[in-house]
Amino acid sequence: MDVGTSGGVWGLERGYCMMIGGEVGAVKHLDPISNPGTGHRQYCRTPGREKAGGTSEQGYLHLRPNGAGHFVKMVHNGIEYGVTGGLCRRLAVLQAANIGKKAGAVDRKPRRCATRALSVRSQPAR
Repeated sequence: MDVGTSGGVWGLERGYCMMIGGEVGAVKHLDPISNPGTGHRQYCRTPGREKAGGTSEQGYLHLRPNGAGHFVKMVHNGIEYGVTGGLCRRLAVLQAANIGKKAGAVDRKPRRCATRALSVRSQPAR
Protein backbone atom coordinates (compact mmCIF):
# COMPACT_ATOMS: atom_id res chain seq x y z
CA MET A 1 0.00 0.00 0.00
CA ASP A 2 1.21 3.53 -0.74
CA VAL A 3 -0.08 7.03 -0.08
CA GLY A 4 0.98 10.07 -2.09
CA THR A 5 0.08 13.28 -0.26
CA SER A 6 -0.42 16.88 -1.32
CA GLY A 7 -1.18 19.87 0.88
CA GLY A 8 -1.96 22.56 -1.64
CA VAL A 9 -2.66 26.12 -0.59
CA TRP A 10 -5.30 25.04 1.93
CA GLY A 11 -3.32 22.16 3.45
CA LEU A 12 -2.91 23.63 6.91
CA GLU A 13 -6.43 25.01 7.08
CA ARG A 14 -8.49 22.26 5.43
CA GLY A 15 -6.28 19.20 5.49
CA TYR A 16 -4.22 17.47 2.89
CA CYS A 17 -5.10 15.22 -0.02
CA MET A 18 -4.18 11.55 0.11
CA MET A 19 -3.83 9.52 -3.09
CA ILE A 20 -3.99 5.90 -1.93
CA GLY A 21 -2.80 2.90 -3.89
CA GLY A 22 -3.31 -0.64 -2.66
CA GLU A 23 -5.59 -3.63 -2.39
CA VAL A 24 -9.25 -2.91 -1.65
CA GLY A 25 -9.24 -4.87 1.64
CA ALA A 26 -6.22 -3.00 3.02
CA VAL A 27 -7.65 0.40 2.09
CA LYS A 28 -11.04 -0.43 3.64
CA HIS A 29 -9.28 -1.61 6.80
CA LEU A 30 -7.48 1.74 7.10
CA ASP A 31 -10.50 3.83 6.06
CA PRO A 32 -11.14 5.04 9.65
CA ILE A 33 -7.69 6.66 9.61
CA SER A 34 -8.27 8.30 6.20
CA ASN A 35 -11.83 9.43 6.85
CA PRO A 36 -12.28 12.80 8.57
CA GLY A 37 -15.40 11.49 10.33
CA THR A 38 -13.10 9.94 12.91
CA GLY A 39 -12.38 13.39 14.34
CA HIS A 40 -8.77 14.09 13.44
CA ARG A 41 -9.47 15.72 10.05
CA GLN A 42 -12.75 17.56 10.45
CA TYR A 43 -13.40 20.62 8.29
CA CYS A 44 -16.28 22.32 6.58
CA ARG A 45 -17.46 21.11 3.19
CA THR A 46 -16.74 23.05 0.02
CA PRO A 47 -19.80 25.17 -0.84
CA GLY A 48 -21.74 23.67 -3.73
CA ARG A 49 -20.36 20.14 -3.23
CA GLU A 50 -22.71 18.98 -0.49
CA LYS A 51 -24.22 16.28 -2.73
CA ALA A 52 -20.94 15.11 -4.29
CA GLY A 53 -20.32 11.40 -3.92
CA GLY A 54 -17.08 9.57 -3.34
CA THR A 55 -14.26 10.32 -0.96
CA SER A 56 -12.51 13.19 -2.79
CA GLU A 57 -14.39 15.78 -0.73
CA GLN A 58 -13.07 14.03 2.38
CA GLY A 59 -9.50 14.46 1.19
CA TYR A 60 -8.61 11.03 -0.18
CA LEU A 61 -9.04 8.74 -3.16
CA HIS A 62 -8.40 5.03 -3.56
CA LEU A 63 -6.65 4.69 -6.92
CA ARG A 64 -6.51 0.88 -6.88
CA PRO A 65 -3.24 -1.07 -7.34
CA ASN A 66 -0.14 -0.74 -5.21
CA GLY A 67 1.97 2.17 -6.46
CA ALA A 68 -0.96 4.06 -8.00
CA GLY A 69 -1.01 6.67 -5.21
CA HIS A 70 2.58 7.72 -5.76
CA PHE A 71 2.18 7.50 -9.54
CA VAL A 72 -0.72 9.98 -9.44
CA LYS A 73 1.30 12.24 -7.12
CA MET A 74 4.19 12.11 -9.60
CA VAL A 75 1.87 13.16 -12.46
CA HIS A 76 0.46 15.93 -10.23
CA ASN A 77 3.98 17.24 -9.55
CA GLY A 78 4.91 17.08 -13.24
CA ILE A 79 1.94 19.24 -14.18
CA GLU A 80 2.59 21.67 -11.33
CA TYR A 81 6.29 22.04 -12.16
CA GLY A 82 5.53 22.46 -15.87
CA VAL A 83 3.08 25.29 -15.19
CA THR A 84 5.50 26.94 -12.75
CA GLY A 85 8.38 26.64 -15.22
CA GLY A 86 6.30 28.20 -18.00
CA LEU A 87 5.36 31.10 -15.77
CA CYS A 88 9.02 31.65 -14.81
CA ARG A 89 10.08 31.73 -18.46
CA ARG A 90 7.41 34.29 -19.31
CA LEU A 91 8.37 36.48 -16.37
CA ALA A 92 12.03 36.30 -17.44
CA VAL A 93 11.06 37.51 -20.92
CA LEU A 94 9.14 40.43 -19.44
CA GLN A 95 12.05 41.31 -17.18
CA ALA A 96 14.53 41.20 -20.07
CA ALA A 97 12.26 43.48 -22.09
CA ASN A 98 12.14 46.06 -19.27
CA ILE A 99 8.36 45.79 -19.29
CA GLY A 100 6.73 48.08 -16.75
CA LYS A 101 9.79 50.24 -16.06
CA LYS A 102 8.65 53.13 -18.23
CA ALA A 103 5.65 54.08 -20.33
CA GLY A 104 6.00 53.91 -24.09
CA ALA A 105 4.01 53.75 -27.27
CA VAL A 106 2.95 50.40 -28.68
CA ASP A 107 4.71 49.97 -32.01
CA ARG A 108 3.12 46.70 -33.16
CA LYS A 109 0.34 44.25 -32.50
CA PRO A 110 0.89 41.71 -29.72
CA ARG A 111 2.32 38.38 -30.90
CA ARG A 112 2.34 34.90 -29.47
CA CYS A 113 4.63 34.51 -26.47
CA ALA A 114 7.36 32.46 -28.20
CA THR A 115 7.54 34.84 -31.18
CA ARG A 116 7.58 37.88 -28.92
CA ALA A 117 10.32 36.31 -26.79
CA LEU A 118 12.57 35.89 -29.82
CA SER A 119 11.98 39.46 -31.03
CA VAL A 120 12.63 40.87 -27.54
CA ARG A 121 15.94 39.03 -27.26
CA SER A 122 17.12 40.29 -30.62
CA GLN A 123 16.64 43.95 -29.65
CA PRO A 124 19.20 45.79 -27.53
CA ALA A 125 18.09 46.85 -24.05
CA ARG A 126 17.06 50.49 -23.78
